[in-house]
Amino acid sequence: MRFEYMMVTFVMIIFSIASGSVNDLPQIRKDYYAAINNEKAAEKLYLNLKGRNSSEPIILAYLGSAQAIRARHAFNPYNKVTYLKSGLKTLETAVKSSPQNLEIRFLRFSLEHYIPSFLGYSKNLATDRTKIVELVKQKKFGAMDKPLLLNLLSFMKETKRCSKQEIATLDQAINNG
Repeated sequence: MRFEYMMVTFVMIIFSIASGSVNDLPQIRKDYYAAINNEKAAEKLYLNLKGRNSSEPIILAYLGSAQAIRARHAFNPYNKVTYLKSGLKTLETAVKSSPQNLEIRFLRFSLEHYIPSFLGYSKNLATDRTKIVELVKQKKFGAMDKPLLLNLLSFMKETKRCSKQEIATLDQAINNG
């Protein structure tokens, strides 16, 4: 599936979860990737991030993403919608807290990319795509290392949601990366 491929390419680097700070991002990224295909890993990540009670935007973004990923594993349609709505609401809070954070914008974009459009939960795709390209053009990569950034850029191109001009900007960043 494309979603698994996106997450494989999005998360390549990674090590161990401990205190609850941004220093844990490599492990959080790794755990997020594992959560995509594993219900127990999804629940564990969600509980871990929820238990941190962090107001750091990047942690909130991963919490929201973990909430939304739980929908993938839920059997009950009501739970699926509840988890998705809750996750997107948390992601919205993270974006509002840190609108210039490339990784936060990408998390929301990638989730919304895979939500069927008829559900009406993919309303930020164009805004996030535009902001992601703008941040890439300005070289505002935040805490991302090179492999993670390159995977993000490649995914953006593969979504077929970018214009030729946006793809040129992404290609330039990939070639200069």
